[in-house]
Amino acid sequence: MIFRQLCHAHKGTLSYLLGDPVTREAVIIDPVPELLDSMTRFIDERGLILTYILQTHYDVEQLVAGEQLKSGSAARMVAHESTKDAALALDLRLRHKDILYFGEQSLQVLHTPGHSPCAVTYYWEDRLFTGKTLLVNSTLPCPSSDATRILYQSITQQLMTLPGETLVYPGLENKGRRLTSVEEIRRKDHWFRNQRGHRELFEKYSRLFSTSQAVKNPGAPDEEVHRYSPDRNAPVSL
Repeated sequence: MIFRQLCHAHKGTLSYLLGDPVTREAVIIDPVPELLDSMTRFIDERGLILTYILQTHYDVEQLVAGEQLKSGSAARMVAHESTKDAALALDLRLRHKDILYFGEQSLQVLHTPGHSPCAVTYYWEDRLFTGKTLLVNSTLPCPSSDATRILYQSITQQLMTLPGETLVYPGLENKGRRLTSVEEIRRKDHWFRNQRGHRELFEKYSRLFSTSQAVKNPGAPDEEVHRYSPDRNAPVSL
């Protein structure tokens, strides 16, 4: 596999690049404007072919960044079918349980509304790319109690039912952390196992993110973030 996690050093927003080492086809999840140069440079250096630009939720800046990436390639912009924006030129609208193929790789689409109605999580091999639906042992507050209840259902009925070793890669770092697992969340948070779960989730994370600055202690720039990315001629173990 070809995999890279990129982080905006000040905002803590995270983007991901996944690639097939055989065909060199690749996808980008949640492009961040400030990371476009790093992304395009990495694609060029590794001889990758950008196939899809995937959005996990509605974010104007990320959609604009996606359009910029799309303009220099044959890639298609992809988001959930409920994404509403007359000015947005989506090439493909996704539904729950759809499968996207890039080269010999594939990922599954999970519709996980709550933070926004069009939020999705992408499931690739043993990894979840959750956007803002689920961070490291936390999530962002929802606009209403109904949305919080829907988010609770998305997390508990879909994400927490996956094997414990499933890795969770969020769209935003939390207190310097950019990776967790389903099992870690199960062990540390018990709100998903009781009848008041969605209320506890709302109370806990509304306090946690009570200010506009959600990221505490933003981490290293993208050059220092974990990645596995063989060069063009290096042998790859699948």
